[in-house]
Amino acid sequence: MAEQEKYLGIPRREIAWYPRIDYELCANCGLCLKFCQHNVYAKEGEKVVVAQPYNCVVGCQSCGPKCPKGAIKFPSRTDLKQMLRTLRAKYGYG
Repeated sequence: MAEQEKYLGIPRREIAWYPRIDYELCANCGLCLKFCQHNVYAKEGEKVVVAQPYNCVVGCQSCGPKCPKGAIKFPSRTDLKQMLRTLRAKYGYG
């Protein structure tokens, strides 16, 4: 799946919504890789990485609970709302 270019009129690359992996917790099991249908994750050697962060659907956190070690983190919903509010104002949607 190709990266989205815009989200509600806002350039997707300006929205810092995507998973981060806590490698202190990650077991590299690959469940996130298998679960995500948007090709956000990839394997680099034996390590799972966030290869295509802007393919992540804004607001989606579905892969997080699939991680048995709790290694997948996202910004808070409050942070997302503030980020979108700021970007909407920047692009004249607010």
